[in-house]
Amino acid sequence: MDHASQNIIACPDCDLLQRVPELPDGAAAHCRRCDHTIALNRPESLENTLALTVAAAIAFLVANVSPLMELSVSGRQTHTTILGGAQEMWLRGEPLTAALVAFCTVFAPAVHISIMLTIILASRQTPIPSWVGKLLRWSEWHQTWAMVEVMMLGILVALIKIAEMATVIPGIGMFAAGALVLLVAAITVTFDPRKIWQRIEWVNGSIPPTSSGRPSALPKADSLSQQNHPLTAMSIGLVCCESCGLVSRPANVDNPGHCPRCGRHLTLRKHHAIQRTWALIIAALVCYIPANLLPVMASATLVSSENDTILSGVVLLYKTGSWHLALIVLIASVVIPLAKIMALAFLLITIQRRSIKEQRERLQLYRLVDFVGRWSMLDVFVVTFTVALIQLQPLMSVQPGTGVHFFAAVVVLTMIAAESFDPRLIWDSRNEKGG
Repeated sequence: MDHASQNIIACPDCDLLQRVPELPDGAAAHCRRCDHTIALNRPESLENTLALTVAAAIAFLVANVSPLMELSVSGRQTHTTILGGAQEMWLRGEPLTAALVAFCTVFAPAVHISIMLTIILASRQTPIPSWVGKLLRWSEWHQTWAMVEVMMLGILVALIKIAEMATVIPGIGMFAAGALVLLVAAITVTFDPRKIWQRIEWVNGSIPPTSSGRPSALPKADSLSQQNHPLTAMSIGLVCCESCGLVSRPANVDNPGHCPRCGRHLTLRKHHAIQRTWALIIAALVCYIPANLLPVMASATLVSSENDTILSGVVLLYKTGSWHLALIVLIASVVIPLAKIMALAFLLITIQRRSIKEQRERLQLYRLVDFVGRWSMLDVFVVTFTVALIQLQPLMSVQPGTGVHFFAAVVVLTMIAAESFDPRLIWDSRNEKGG
């Protein structure tokens, strides 16, 4: 399998081939067709990322061993940690929701931070070992499911709800979790994976080639900007690796083989992307109805008991004067899940109808869907930490409701649907075969 020049990139969102020149410090290169950021030049990015990752590891440990907050009612106190919220959901008969919360708030962030630390330390070698490529792929996946920032917003909403019934005192873990949110965001901004891929040892043991190497089948880099029509990798029989971005010539169309740099199985387009995405959003739509009709929490005091749905929780926040948080919960828990389902359905229909209209706008819609998907987990975290704190029998207690099952399912299904969708299908012409 021949490899293309490392400074020739196929945009991961629209497959357009283009040459990336040497960038000045702090500059970015954007796709000419869809405006996707295809390259960055961040000076000292690896050193900055290392410092931020070490700080994030410390903040993560403090956030998980220290109490998030303490609840006080009539002289009785209770507190919880991040993992304690998931543990309480498990004890209340919600093992699946507890596992999801633990994965998104503890396991995925821990793995992401550990992998990033390993990658940065290994990058000091020349060439960088090939196994670092696998860690880069795993890091990207775990980063998607590490939802510390969504958890923090969920905790704040839970605090507003609980403040009407008891005194809530933020703990050290709360401040450490807030610092962790900022540090993880900074890591994402400073880290440049392209610098790692350019120096990594290829899976066959060869040394990373220089950017001057170019297979004869690939047009000259300077001619890419002179094409009369958009030149995509697939249109000239090339394939772009979804992990490392290397453009290479596949073994054959039906079975492109594996990426010579990172070893990932190559595909011209994601297999059965349309069918899988349809199946996932239909399943999400089925779960969406009971998620909004069934109670997500059941609260009990000495004198009364009450079942709360997502919408009743929004109304409660509004009545207590927290209209801004009520609006956030309404958008994140009610509007966004349904909007994601409708948006993905719209994209699938336009692709199947081979529409070539407003392709850039449709891609922007997909990017928005992919970005906001994780925030739908907000209400799951609200329920988790409310349940974890309010266990002061016989004064008051809160139990998770059946609706939280379906709501968590909607969030997971729509996130997987967005990952299964292939945005390059939006740009495929009528003469090209979409996956």
